[in-house]
This record gives sequence, C-alpha cells and structure tokens, in this order.
Amino acid sequence: MRAAFLISAACVLAACGGDNPSSPEILTVTVTPPNPTIAVGEAVQLTAVARDVNGVTVPGAKITYSSSAATIAGVSSSGRVLGFAAGSASITATSGNTTSAPVTVTVTTGNVAAVFTMTSNTFLPFQHIIRVGQTVLFDFPADQHNVIFAQRNGKPADIPATASTAVTRTFNVAGTFPFDCTLHPGMSGQVIVNP
Repeated sequence: MRAAFLISAACVLAACGGDNPSSPEILTVTVTPPNPTIAVGEAVQLTAVARDVNGVTVPGAKITYSSSAATIAGVSSSGRVLGFAAGSASITATSGNTTSAPVTVTVTTGNVAAVFTMTSNTFLPFQHIIRVGQTVLFDFPADQHNVIFAQRNGKPADIPATASTAVTRTFNVAGTFPFDCTLHPGMSGQVIVNP
C-alpha cells in the first residue's frame, strides 16, 4: 500500500513538472551602441536585446557578455565596457544558444595611463609601470574598497572607502608606490613610476 502511494505521488509530481512553460526560443540578440570609441580609463554601457522568432523582445532574457581582448577592453556581466589599453576588442552578447554580431570597441590613448580593477578582493593587475606625471584610474565595483598608499615621498592622496565609481590619481614623483585595501587584508598592489 505504501509503495503504491509513493509511486502514485511520484507520477503526480512528474506530471506537475511538465506544466512549466518553456522559455521562448531566442532568434536574435542585438547590442547597442554599435562600434563605440572610448579612451583608456573610460567606460561605455552596452545594451543587449533578445528577440524571439516573431521579433518580439523577450523580457528578462539572461544575457552574458564576452570580450575578444579583455586586456584592451573588459566587459562586466551588466555590459559595462572599460578601456584598459589602446587597441580594439570585439564584444558579443549571448542569450540561450544565440550570440550577437560583434560590436567593435576601439580604445584610444587618453589622460589615463593605466587602470586597476577590483575583483574578488584582488587588485587586477597587481602592478602597473608608468612614467612621472601619468595618471592611474582605480575602478571601484559595487562593494566598498579603499586605496591606502604606503608612506613614501610624493605618494598621491589615499582613496577612502568607495564603491561604484572610478577615481584617478596622478603620480608626480619617481619611485615604487605600494598600496592596500585596508578593508580587505591581503588585497595589495603597486605602481612603479619611472622618470
């Protein structure tokens, strides 16, 4: 009797599982704006739209982004592209089994010589080498970090706890300038400034 009840319950659950509507099939993914140009340290927000076989926008479609050259232009899970070095990178967006046509992001030189990002309580990259008078950008994610420089002659001002913005510092003295995020022990980096 108990076995019959369990088999019957399993059948009911299996039948209920079949009632869930399937996700609409994605036919196209379109990314805008097309082929933007940004400078090192600048960002551009891309937007992807997924459409079904009838050309109707699929609300809430999961979109993932990727960059062909993440050291030139990195892209976040939300489609924010940040320029890291002069050059170009192709950005694509994927929903389901459908990938957009690539959008070429061109990164030019500008006032920023190097960019640090912060991921998993790590400065990426660990080190940049620049020249006297150049500027470094610190790109802060949604969770708070700070940048506290070791006491050195000519060090730039520290950056207090900051989130969801970018902050620049210019290095006017040659030397090695290590820094830490004191909010996250072990999170360190450095800037080497050549004459």
